Amino acid sequence: MTLAAGFLGIVALILIGVPVVAALGTVGLAQAWWDGLPLSAAAQSVYHGLDSFTLLAIPLFVLTGEILHRSGAAERLVRFVTMLVGWLPGGLGMSVVASTMLFSGLSGSVNADAAAIGATMIPPMAKAGYRRPWAAAIVAAASGTGILIPPSITMIVLGTVAQISIRDLFLAALIPAAVVALAKGVVIYVYAKYVEPTGERVEVTAKALGRAAVSAMLPLGAPVIILGGILAGIFTATEAAAVAVLYAALLAVGYRSVSRSDWQTILVNAGRISGVVLSLVGVAQLLAFMLAYDQVGDELAEWTSQFTGNYLVFVTILMVLFWILGALLDGIPALVVLIPLFLPLAAQAGMGELHFAIFSLAVFGISLVTPPLGSASFIVTGLAKIRVVDLIRPMLPFMAVMFATILLLAYVPAFSEWLPSLVR
Repeated sequence: MTLAAGFLGIVALILIGVPVVAALGTVGLAQAWWDGLPLSAAAQSVYHGLDSFTLLAIPLFVLTGEILHRSGAAERLVRFVTMLVGWLPGGLGMSVVASTMLFSGLSGSVNADAAAIGATMIPPMAKAGYRRPWAAAIVAAASGTGILIPPSITMIVLGTVAQISIRDLFLAALIPAAVVALAKGVVIYVYAKYVEPTGERVEVTAKALGRAAVSAMLPLGAPVIILGGILAGIFTATEAAAVAVLYAALLAVGYRSVSRSDWQTILVNAGRISGVVLSLVGVAQLLAFMLAYDQVGDELAEWTSQFTGNYLVFVTILMVLFWILGALLDGIPALVVLIPLFLPLAAQAGMGELHFAIFSLAVFGISLVTPPLGSASFIVTGLAKIRVVDLIRPMLPFMAVMFATILLLAYVPAFSEWLPSLVR
């Protein structure tokens, strides 16, 4: 009853226009008051939830993404990738998927991916003959993969909450991210070949490809430094984020593309985005604390444990639950609340912690791009100048292939466990 009342309260507040962070905080404080707890206990739960060196990586990676976007690094990467795959049927759409794979390693944010890649690619796609809803669907679907690309902010939060090595998470996500991206590329190719041929054609010459490669070389160094340093054990995720900020700033100065007023905008945007993300983490920790205090986790575990013996049913329940709550709560709050509750149950069902973590991230990636609730869907429809409801139909083939891919990941643990096993 406590879980149901809290959930209904959050949904009701969101539906009447209350911001997600305020809705979560209101329900958490109301539950603390109902249980007779002092407000100081609620404040302490929020503080302890944010008192983490690892979480410091979030504002630093957000700042890195803002600098690289303003400096033109995203455009350089997109231009290079378009030269590589743009000549194929659906090549512009495939370049969106490939560019997102690269830019996610710089921005760390699904919404940043949607904004940067969408602003860069939707206009040329529309000019090449793509219907705007289809172009927006491609960008939205591609940005959903970003949650699996290191240094994903959501991945860092999950590692902190579940006490899983960030390095292992980054390694575990690489192959699943490639599988998910490949599946989306196949959808784009089939549609361009048999359903919605556009007559697009990207002229590719050796000279143009060479220029694009040279132009993208320095931006490509950012993910190499970040991932290489973490995987080699040179620095932690937070230290890598600080190095990435310095590298991005040097690039921006070298390109001379960021004015003095732009720096102010970059810092304000990074602070605003970081504040939203960390506020969500804090109030979600309050909810998690109240669920633990009221022993809701034990009741939920008791109900769900009856399905752990049937792997397909258990995985399906997880997938539907995480998908719906991830869309309603914008991913991170749902993750903070649900992951600690279901991690022990997943172990009972036969899922290792890395396997369960990557499976959960993949589902949350779908929830963030599901119209009409996913936050990334609002971004791409705004860029494409269409209604959110216009995105639902073109997103259906991507949704189908994403869910099919997640079931594949659920039944093949090696996708997420093989790479980390090589470096242990």
